[in-house]
Amino acid sequence: MILGMWQFTKGYVRLRVTGYSVERFLNMAAFRGVYLWDIERTDKGVELNVSIRGFKMLRGCARKTKCRTKILEKNGIPFLLHRYRKRKFLMSGVLFFVLGLIFLSSFIWHIEVEGNIDVTQDTLLEFLETQGLRTGALKFRLSDRELATAILNNFPEISWADVYTRGTRTTILIAEALPPQEIYDRQTPVHVVAASEGLITGIVTGAGAPLVRENDIVRTGDVLVSGILELEPGNPGAPTVYVHAYAEVWARRYHTLEFSIPFTYDEKNFTGRITNRRAVRLLFANEPRINLPGGRNSFESYDRITTHKQIGASGDYPLPFVIITERYYEFTPQPRTRTIEEAAELAERMITSRIIREFDFAIDIIDRQVNFRETPDALHVSALITTHERIDRQVPITVPNP
Repeated sequence: MILGMWQFTKGYVRLRVTGYSVERFLNMAAFRGVYLWDIERTDKGVELNVSIRGFKMLRGCARKTKCRTKILEKNGIPFLLHRYRKRKFLMSGVLFFVLGLIFLSSFIWHIEVEGNIDVTQDTLLEFLETQGLRTGALKFRLSDRELATAILNNFPEISWADVYTRGTRTTILIAEALPPQEIYDRQTPVHVVAASEGLITGIVTGAGAPLVRENDIVRTGDVLVSGILELEPGNPGAPTVYVHAYAEVWARRYHTLEFSIPFTYDEKNFTGRITNRRAVRLLFANEPRINLPGGRNSFESYDRITTHKQIGASGDYPLPFVIITERYYEFTPQPRTRTIEEAAELAERMITSRIIREFDFAIDIIDRQVNFRETPDALHVSALITTHERIDRQVPITVPNP
């Protein structure tokens, strides 16, 4: 591909060689260093490609071998310039376009981040903007190595970073460090308190004085295991010891979910009619978008899907132009009615979806009870979710001065 672009830039011709010594003609051309490519034998002779300079050297070969050459095609920029040499406005436009592409390729028009999980892309891009990397920044003023070093110095949760620029695209590759293991300071006195309310189902104490037992009901913030130990219980003057309490406390908790499902609803029947509206957004201008003509939306009921596509010369050369396409899908609302069985089935699916979305995977779901209450317009759902989970949390103790 690169060789073909180079030959097109220099210009080349497609020849047909005829005669009784075509093989001798080719050998003589090769001996003189003339580069020939795409050689093909046809019924009318041998067709081949040769550069402009090589074509001039083939005249002597044709004269000595008594072969005839005929130009079939002229390809390349030199021939295009010669063909349109009198159309000054066209040539000026082409020159302006090429110079514009060269100018725009001096800036960064697309920034992408890969490998981030805990560090959000917005946080990283805001920091890089303080370092000079932003959309529209002059890329020759930036150093990929310095940007990578700045990321490592300012984000301790990132263990490796690499920044590389190709064309007008800058890519930031990062690898986040493993979360540090929790280190317990056994010298700091703490209580074990309830992180939430619940019914105690089990308690395993490693250190401290337990204040609750199985089947006790606790509220958020209640002390479960005390870090204050009395050496002589019942003796008011006896000394006390402050320890780092530790325990695993499990409890049964109850969560309620309430919502309603109407019996009547509108179903979307898509007609198949689609309207497209397009706009252009310039990354270097304050104007948010420039609407292109055509594509009026006259639908009363529709779904809209918006896509953004940044155009460019190639994969590594995105340009500061974003094509915004809004596609409208027409539908007609059709009134529908659910039966109570269909509403109850939908309620079960919605409860399962909320449990998956709202509850942590470490929490055990041990029971769920669903109650329905029917009214003329809707089915009212009340669900009681019973879970089994840890509720212990450590809080520091304020030790009085002696």
